[in-house]
Amino acid sequence: MNHYLLAIDIGTTSTKGLAVCSDGKAIASHQSFYPTFYHQADFAEQDPKQIYQSVQQVISHVISQVSDNYVLKGLSFSSAMHSIMAVDAEAKPLTPLIIWADTRSTVQAKALRNSSLGKALHHETGAPVHPMSPLCKLIWWKENHPELIRIAHKFISMKEFVVHQLCGEYVVDYSIASASGLFDIHSLQWHKEALQLTGLRADQLSKPVNATFTCLIKPEIQKYLSLPNVPVVMGASDGCLAQLGSGAMNKDDLTITIGTSAAVRRVSKRNLEDPQLRLFNYPLDDKTLISGGASNNGTAIIDWFNREFNSTSQNLKEFVKETETIAPGSEGLIALPYLLGERAPIYNPEARGVFFGVSVRHTPNHFKKALLEGICFEILSIVRSVEEVHGPSDKIFVSGGFTYSAEWVQLLSNVLGRELIQSEVNDASAIGAAMIGFEALDLSFQHQAGGVKSYRPDTELSKLYHKQFEVFELLYKQLEPLFDQARK
Repeated sequence: MNHYLLAIDIGTTSTKGLAVCSDGKAIASHQSFYPTFYHQADFAEQDPKQIYQSVQQVISHVISQVSDNYVLKGLSFSSAMHSIMAVDAEAKPLTPLIIWADTRSTVQAKALRNSSLGKALHHETGAPVHPMSPLCKLIWWKENHPELIRIAHKFISMKEFVVHQLCGEYVVDYSIASASGLFDIHSLQWHKEALQLTGLRADQLSKPVNATFTCLIKPEIQKYLSLPNVPVVMGASDGCLAQLGSGAMNKDDLTITIGTSAAVRRVSKRNLEDPQLRLFNYPLDDKTLISGGASNNGTAIIDWFNREFNSTSQNLKEFVKETETIAPGSEGLIALPYLLGERAPIYNPEARGVFFGVSVRHTPNHFKKALLEGICFEILSIVRSVEEVHGPSDKIFVSGGFTYSAEWVQLLSNVLGRELIQSEVNDASAIGAAMIGFEALDLSFQHQAGGVKSYRPDTELSKLYHKQFEVFELLYKQLEPLFDQARK
């Protein structure tokens, strides 16, 4: 009888589950969406109970689709990074889930980032000092709600909340722990100085474990979800697992993922320090680091434009298709796509979106095209930062929601001036979680990368975009001091 593993990817906008067999094929899937709440300026929160319900729905729906000829062997998790919430001794939420897009701790992050301690923490924890970081959010809580620090039983991520609901254990994998800014990636323990900044005790955080750590589902949950007595594998963060699932584990492989947010990554066996503090270093496991830079602004800003300016709802492919009649370069219209502030390489939470060069000849489709080009320019700036530290890349793999639009992938190839490789496997994070799961359960697994599609740049368009990129970079440098002033 065949067996399979259920890989669950808890993302920013949805949870997706894949039933993955030992031959690497996905035989069933389900996706469940949930909202983000922006109750006040700079806040971005979610309901952890709602997300857990989505996880339960995904588990039930995927299992119901799988034939009785297949046996479930376990669950393995991928999750978005940088979330934080407080729970009481009974694991009941004391706060909403604060996600990476929340920038309430901008003041605290700026003060720490500019200090010698902040620079040391960046190197020792691998996490850039930025309002995305739970470290900075905890400092904000300490300063604004000190009683929460005293009364909370645990401060945990969304993934930890889900695993505790399922298994009753407070454990966190190394990659999610490192993304908190509270974890020493050298000793693989909680960082004492970071804890002191937040006022937390180490026992208010979960136990750090390797990605292959397993625990058992509680009997009452097994019964409720009609699950057999199978283990839960911790897995890792979505970013680290996207690297693994993309098959880009050679040291000269570079990956680009554009989903709600975006990231550029390389594999490293040691912590390569960036003097300019632009890169993260997160451990996939106890032997492998994933290094790179992330952007806040991926398809989230396409969703914003659709919501606010399109009379009819469009999916991503339709959005991109409507820009095909617009000449490359958008007739001089340039977009700084920093609607959610920005992480790498500028680390400025106060940066904002700008359309530059607007004229009466520009139509809504010009603005759409400029947004797509602006996101690609931001990716180019991160790629250059990563390669300055790690050296030139041999191959570049792409994944994420943007790969559903071949036109956008080709646009990125033209902007980078580089060949891009896209696997048929779009759910790289979930596939990575499955790979970790099969390893943890000592089951054979044959990674089926499937066919690949190659995108080669148009040389003339690359020249045009590189000239426009120079304006893009100069525009940000000129406007940088004004963003802070505009918010006062």
